[in-house]
Amino acid sequence: MTIFLKLIISVVLLVGIINPRIAWMISEGWKFKNAEPSEVYLLFNRIMAIVILIVIWLIFPG
Repeated sequence: MTIFLKLIISVVLLVGIINPRIAWMISEGWKFKNAEPSEVYLLFNRIMAIVILIVIWLIFPG
């Protein structure tokens, strides 16, 4: 995995960690009118983004 690809993925994951509502809007929110994600969904997505970010940087070095 190239460093460029890791950086792109990391930026996307950081958006999901910092503001999971934006990540939800990009991935699912555009499909629905006047819908809001649950707090549990946002928390789960934030935790998964953290885990994936750790895995990308520790499992796939350099």
